[in-house]
Amino acid sequence: MKSIFAVAAASAALVLVSACETTSSRPYTVSTENVMAFQSALKDTKVQLADFTTAADVDANMTCRALGALEVAPGKTPVEFIEGAMRDELFSAGVYDTSSPTVINGEVLTLEFNSLGTGSWNIALNVSSSTLPQGFTVETNYTFKTSFSAISACQNVIDAFTPAVQGLISDVIKHPQFEDLAGTSPAAVASL
Repeated sequence: MKSIFAVAAASAALVLVSACETTSSRPYTVSTENVMAFQSALKDTKVQLADFTTAADVDANMTCRALGALEVAPGKTPVEFIEGAMRDELFSAGVYDTSSPTVINGEVLTLEFNSLGTGSWNIALNVSSSTLPQGFTVETNYTFKTSFSAISACQNVIDAFTPAVQGLISDVIKHPQFEDLAGTSPAAVASL
């Protein structure tokens, strides 16, 4: 009888300890492909970013399984991470200028992950600017391997966030209206 209570107590303690586990991310790594795409698309034009926002139904305080908080970015919210990632790539491309009249706004419309079965990040972002006030929306679904173990699966979720954001930014650059957004299309240049 004592051994049953000991096993039950040990199991309960293990659940309590693992429920407080927090997984965390590594800093964003700039995508060389995205930097080159920004350089090609913007040429001599420079842009800046406004603070990105989230849609009302987006929950940025995510948890993963029973492990607790999922910290996708060290010291940043996921939305700040996405904004910072785009800023880093624009800066690395030499096309970011805080005095540019072209200000790109971003609103995260979807921010979800799946850590069961085939892991995935689903992120939707609407971007707009003074040269394209209605903007456009891109959505990225990035898949990755997950794990049966909650700790490993949640760490895989974290590790997959950077490549998911890199893909999201790539989708913004490749969008047919990106030149209008950045003010580099002939119609946008004529209106300036």
